Amino acid sequence: MQFYHSQFQFKPPSDKYFQMFFLLWIVPFLIMLILVVFKFFSLPPQIPLFYSRMWGESQLANKEFLFLPIAGVFLLGVFNNALGMMFYPKDKLMSYLLAGAASLVSILSTITIVNILLLFI
Repeated sequence: MQFYHSQFQFKPPSDKYFQMFFLLWIVPFLIMLILVVFKFFSLPPQIPLFYSRMWGESQLANKEFLFLPIAGVFLLGVFNNALGMMFYPKDKLMSYLLAGAASLVSILSTITIVNILLLFI
């Protein structure tokens, strides 16, 4: 019985650009997580989170919803970096694009979370 051997590997590449994108994903994610955990109990019950809605109460959400962007960044980062590791031996550009997209989302989400938290200082 012969098992199917995939050409893709989950071995982390030692490429400096891929590692830079990985760090640009994980460091803002950890900063965001630490800030929210430490400030969580000092936040009011509702916070402005949905800026795309009309101004007023429709923008407010329970403070527990502050963990949604964090979870999204984590899931997107894990998924994109895993795919990037799979594609790295065959297609470095696709690997960089996936890791870079995760980094960009992580940085922008961190800026958004920090701005929301700064409203309550």
